[in-house]
Amino acid sequence: MKELDVVLMHPPSVTYFRKKPFLPGPLHRTVPIYTPLFIMFPIGMVSMASYLEEKGLKVKVINLAEKMLVERSINLESFLRKIKSRIYGIGLHWIVHSQGAIEVARLCKSLHPSSIVVLGGLTATYFANEIVRRFDFIDCVIRGEGERPLYELAINTKKIGKFEAFSKTPNLTFKARDGKIISTKTCRVINSLDQLNFTRLDLVEPHTRTITSPLTGAKLWNLPFYRGCMLNCATCGGSRYAYSKLMKRNRIAYRSPERLLEDFMILDEMGIKSIFLFQDPRFCGRAYLDKLSNVFKGVRWSNIRNVGIELFFPASRDYLERIKSYKIAENIGLSISPESASDDVRCAHGRMYTTGELLKTVHKAIELNLPIGVFFMLTLGLENKDSLRRMFLLWKKLLSLNKSGIGSRNVSVDFGPMLLLDPGSLAFDNPEKYGYRLIFKDFVSHYNAMNLPHWSLWFNYETKNFGRSKLSRIVLDSWEALVKTKWRLGLMTEKEMELEIFIVNFERAALQDIEEKSSKSIEELEELAAEVIEISKDRVLSWNYILTHNLNDKVIVFPELFEE
Repeated sequence: MKELDVVLMHPPSVTYFRKKPFLPGPLHRTVPIYTPLFIMFPIGMVSMASYLEEKGLKVKVINLAEKMLVERSINLESFLRKIKSRIYGIGLHWIVHSQGAIEVARLCKSLHPSSIVVLGGLTATYFANEIVRRFDFIDCVIRGEGERPLYELAINTKKIGKFEAFSKTPNLTFKARDGKIISTKTCRVINSLDQLNFTRLDLVEPHTRTITSPLTGAKLWNLPFYRGCMLNCATCGGSRYAYSKLMKRNRIAYRSPERLLEDFMILDEMGIKSIFLFQDPRFCGRAYLDKLSNVFKGVRWSNIRNVGIELFFPASRDYLERIKSYKIAENIGLSISPESASDDVRCAHGRMYTTGELLKTVHKAIELNLPIGVFFMLTLGLENKDSLRRMFLLWKKLLSLNKSGIGSRNVSVDFGPMLLLDPGSLAFDNPEKYGYRLIFKDFVSHYNAMNLPHWSLWFNYETKNFGRSKLSRIVLDSWEALVKTKWRLGLMTEKEMELEIFIVNFERAALQDIEEKSSKSIEELEELAAEVIEISKDRVLSWNYILTHNLNDKVIVFPELFEE
C-alpha cells in the first residue's frame, strides 16, 4: 500500500479477542449482524474520508474490526506495520470500543513513532482531556465533528512542526511539551449535509460483513436524513443534549431529497440491495416530506429492493400511507423503539408516547402490509419487576399479531442489553435523576472493564431497583422469555428454541461462576473464562456443566407467558 496522508480505522470492541478469553454473551443482541466486536463503523468515517480525498489527500478507511473477524489468521502487528500513513485516525465513537481503540492506537504509535495518532468520535470527545493525559502514545483527540479539523490537521502537520500544527488546528485537544492539556477553539459545524458524500464505499476495506449481509450475501448500506437530533432520550450519547454539549451542534443539518436521490442512484449502480435510512424524516418537516415524495416519484431501481425507515414516535395512518406511496423501493420496512412496556418508564426515558399509541401504529402497519420491527432496551433506570413482566407480555401481544407459521411475520420484536450507559448522555451526567447509579465514570475505568473477560463485568451502572448482578440475570431472563414466546407462537421451531435455551442456560452457569470469582485478579478471571470457553466447545461437557448449576436463579418469573 502506498503511503497515505490519513488512514481512518474502526477498531474492534476488544482487540485481543482471539488471544485472550472473551465471553461477550448477549452483548451483540443490540445489533446482531455486527457481532460482539461491533464491526459496523460510524458512517461519518465515509464522509470524512471523502471530504479529505476531494481536497487532494490520500486517504483510506480500514474496518479493522471486520478484517480481524473474517481473517482468523491475521497478525495485527504485521498488518498495521504495512500501512504507511502520516496520520492514523482511530474511531472512538461508542464507549464499547474503549479497549479496542486504545490498543490499536498503542500499536500504531509503537510501529510508526514519527506519525500522528489521533482519536475521534463522541466518546473520545467526552473524555478528550483524560485520554491525552493518560495515554502518551495518543498525540491528540479531535473533538466534535471531524471533517474540517482532520483536514486542517493533515495540512498543518505537513507544513509546520507538530505542536505548532496542533495549536493552529481547531477542535483539537493535546498535551503540550510542558505537560499542560491544551484545547483549541471549536470551529462552526456545517449547516447542510449536502456538502458531504456518504457513498464512497470504494474508500473502505474490507466489504465482507458490514457492506455485505452475512445472511444473504446481498450488499447493504446506510444513509442519513440529517445530522443531530431533536430528542433527549436519557441514555443516548447522540441526543440533542449530547450533540449540543459535545459536538457544539444546536441545529439539525439536513440532507436534501435531491441529494438523497443522488445517493440512491450511486448505490444502485454499485449493486446495493438494501438501504437503511437513519433518523425519522418527520423531523425534517412537512415541506421536506412533500419534496421527498416528488423527487422519488416514479423511480425504478436495478438493484435496490429494500429500504428501512425509522419511527421515533408512533405514526398516523396518513403518514404510513405516504411512506408506502413514495415507492422508494419495492419493500419498505419500519422500526420503532419504545424501549419499555411501561408508559411511565418510557416517558421518563424521553419517549413521550403510550403503549396504546404504539399498538395502534403496529396495527396500521400490518393493515398496510408494512413490516415493522419493535425494539426494547434492557434495563432502563426506573424499570422494576412488574414493568419487566409487562414487557414480556407486550412482546407476546405484538408477536401474536403475526400470521401463524414460521417465516410469515410482519411484526418482529427484539431487545438489546444496555451494558454501558453512554458517556455524554443526560443519564450519564445526571444518573440519580434518571434512576441510575454509576459504578465508574472515568475513561480508564471503562478501558479496564473492557479488558475483563466476561460481559457481566462491563456494566458501568446499576439502577434504582437492580444491582449489577440482577441486571445480568434480567438480560438472560429476557432472552429466555423472548425465545419461548416465539416458539409458543409458532415463530421458531422446537429445535431452534432448544438450542437458544441451551445457550441461555450455559450463560447462566458461566455467570454464576464468574460472579463467585469477581473479586479475584484478572489472571484468575481469565483462567476461569478460558475453562468455560473450552467446555463450550463440547456439547456433552456443556450439558454436564449446565446441570451442575442452579438454573432457577431468576429475577423475573414469567409463567403467565405460557398459559394457554
